[in-house]
Amino acid sequence: MKKLLLTFLAILFSFAIAKGQDNMVINLVGNSSVTVAFSHIQKITFDGDNLLLKTTTATNSYPLNNIASITFIEGVGINEFTETIDIHVFVNASGEVVVETPHQINKLTVFDITGRQVSTGTQSKLNVNFLSTGIYILQVATDKGLVSKKFIKNK
Repeated sequence: MKKLLLTFLAILFSFAIAKGQDNMVINLVGNSSVTVAFSHIQKITFDGDNLLLKTTTATNSYPLNNIASITFIEGVGINEFTETIDIHVFVNASGEVVVETPHQINKLTVFDITGRQVSTGTQSKLNVNFLSTGIYILQVATDKGLVSKKFIKNK
């Protein structure tokens, strides 16, 4: 059951990141809640019946039976982007994620399936040779806005 919950949360976090969500809100029993920015999350794990959330500032434990729900929200003050941003992403033979776009690239951020940030860069190519085989999310910050794309790392 715990493995199923971990898999479900990993998929949920991946979709939230891919949709450009910025924050996770853990709604606790008793009408209190905790908001955590995705950019601060380093690791999400389970220990027995607890959700362990390690951020850049602290590690917190939340008993699963005290969590009423988990929701994802966009950052406050960020305007929605209605223009389509033309971006093509692929992994080349040299083990680099390559981003092709007519827009200026400000930052590339790679997240693993659990939502943990694993690499960043500012060029149109980012070396991912050190990553294990799997599915990753690439968040591309351009002069026109943010786009998230899924890519598969082979070998």
